[in-house]
Amino acid sequence: MVKFIKDLEENDLFTETCPVFSFPSLKPKKVFSETARFCDKNIFSIKRNFLSLFGFPSYGVHCNIWSKHKDKFIIYFAKRAKKLKDFPGYADNTVAGGQPINLSIFENLKKEAYEEAGITDKYLKKIQRGNVVSYFHNNYNEFISAVIFNYHLNKVDELKLKNIDGEVDSFFSLPLEDIYKLLEKNQLKPNCIIPILDFILLNDYQFLSKGTIVEIKKLLRLNE
Repeated sequence: MVKFIKDLEENDLFTETCPVFSFPSLKPKKVFSETARFCDKNIFSIKRNFLSLFGFPSYGVHCNIWSKHKDKFIIYFAKRAKKLKDFPGYADNTVAGGQPINLSIFENLKKEAYEEAGITDKYLKKIQRGNVVSYFHNNYNEFISAVIFNYHLNKVDELKLKNIDGEVDSFFSLPLEDIYKLLEKNQLKPNCIIPILDFILLNDYQFLSKGTIVEIKKLLRLNE
């Protein structure tokens, strides 16, 4: 146990304090003010790496950066730095990060957008708010319950993506219909498909059949 705690302390995630709310892990709290401090009405706080150890839900912000060329949607990805402990070298949403206490959801989004992709406040004025999605799965011997606050930003030509915090090695883009190639090669960080599906639901219904859209909504638990 001492070694386990020492390993956690050496991980950057240990420094983030996150709230725990009085809701079941399988039905976590999903309705929040976007601008209020993210610790309102929590029952206690805990270091981020302990959340999955005890089965508590974690929260995070994810933002797709996209553009459109002729009739094709283009999605931008961040390639995670090889030095990272979790999913090194995998493709990630351009902006993604855990939600700590004290910062509001939108303040955290602005912080992560700048640190991970060099996106300043002026580019976030026309950001599209997506759905709040909960999901859960097993990761080895841990139960993972999580909630993602999804956002989508149309990239203007003058916006140049640049990593600031050293957690991203590079950026690249793919047409929306080619993202399956990352999945086939197991190169996409697993939870990053959720914001992409959310983007499809909000912007490109013609990309998939109506039956598929219904099934995606079920998977994303949007009707609960």
